[in-house]
Amino acid sequence: MNKNKWVWIIAGLMVVAGLVISNILSNQKEPMRRKPEAARQKSIPIITVQNKDIKIPIEMSGPLYAYDKVELFAEVSGILLNTTKHFKAGTPFKKGEVLIKIDDRVYKNNVLAQKSSLLNQLTLLLPDLSIDFPQSSQRWETYLKNMDLQEELKPLPEPVSDKERYYIASRNIYNQYYVIKGMETTLSKYTLRAPFAGVVSQSLINPGTLVRVGQKLGEFISTEVYEMEASVSLFDANRLEVAQPVNLTSEDVQGTFTGHIRRINRVLDPTSLTVKVYIHLQDPRLRDGMYMVARAEGMPVSGAVAVAKDLLVENSRLYAVEDSVLVLKPVRVVAERGDLAIVRGLADGTKILAEVWAEAREGMEIPQFSTSVQDSKGMPSSGLKSGGSQKNPSAGKE
Repeated sequence: MNKNKWVWIIAGLMVVAGLVISNILSNQKEPMRRKPEAARQKSIPIITVQNKDIKIPIEMSGPLYAYDKVELFAEVSGILLNTTKHFKAGTPFKKGEVLIKIDDRVYKNNVLAQKSSLLNQLTLLLPDLSIDFPQSSQRWETYLKNMDLQEELKPLPEPVSDKERYYIASRNIYNQYYVIKGMETTLSKYTLRAPFAGVVSQSLINPGTLVRVGQKLGEFISTEVYEMEASVSLFDANRLEVAQPVNLTSEDVQGTFTGHIRRINRVLDPTSLTVKVYIHLQDPRLRDGMYMVARAEGMPVSGAVAVAKDLLVENSRLYAVEDSVLVLKPVRVVAERGDLAIVRGLADGTKILAEVWAEAREGMEIPQFSTSVQDSKGMPSSGLKSGGSQKNPSAGKE
């Protein structure tokens, strides 16, 4: 009984001693203090606007077509004959070479018959002419001797007086002459010759087939001069000039090409609100139907500044800093090139945001910011590309 009593007493003393020691130690140890979170202030990069003349290259693209291109249609009927060169796509022809030959034997005989009739009338005219108009008989006799039925009729001798003209007209000479000249014109339509050096781009007929009046025979194009049709905005069209040099490239052909602006349409396309520009170029590597990209140096845009498109608010305003407060400034976008927008409406010295800030709100106070400047071309030197731009090391750093 006494033994158990002493066990409980010792245990109680140990508990009391532990509490006393714990209390003493807790009073000696300083309480742990949580370090306050350091306030972070973001440094906002700022651009100081300097309006300048900005050179903006104008990029255009479009298909390439042969400048000289003709569609061939039959004006007479007959059987298509074989020629030295077959009228097939890809066949080259020199200027004046026969492209298409239609059988003209029947019609040619009719022309010869009419010429023979005229020859007979002139033969009957000479005796009477030598009596009534002796001063003109020699000229008509010379014309009759030089007349060749296989060749094209030469112009008739001019009468020396109205009386002589009426005399010849009464013999039906002029009527027969002009009938034959018309028939000679029709006869020439049986043979189609190359109007220029080029190549057949389309052939729709074969030798031995019957050709009908109005039937399309094919297409013939020149391989010397090509023309590219491109569409540009009215703003860019006003910065281009006729005869201005243009550099062109194609994904299908290596190297660059040089051309010049031949025409600028004065009419605005009502559908796309663009202006057509026509560029001429010559190169043996070119092909009809190629798609090309052209680049021209347009006249510089004066009094403007280039900014990133992402900085625009509703494409018409920019955040500026006035007395460390954000304000929205109205601007006018005059051109866009890639990720850049060329704007007007900002005064020199205006400070605008250099990069997108998601938290930006009008009226927000900007406690700390860094400043960058514009380069010589009016392009921001921080974050945007420009020929000859300088990077400001302080811009964009926190």
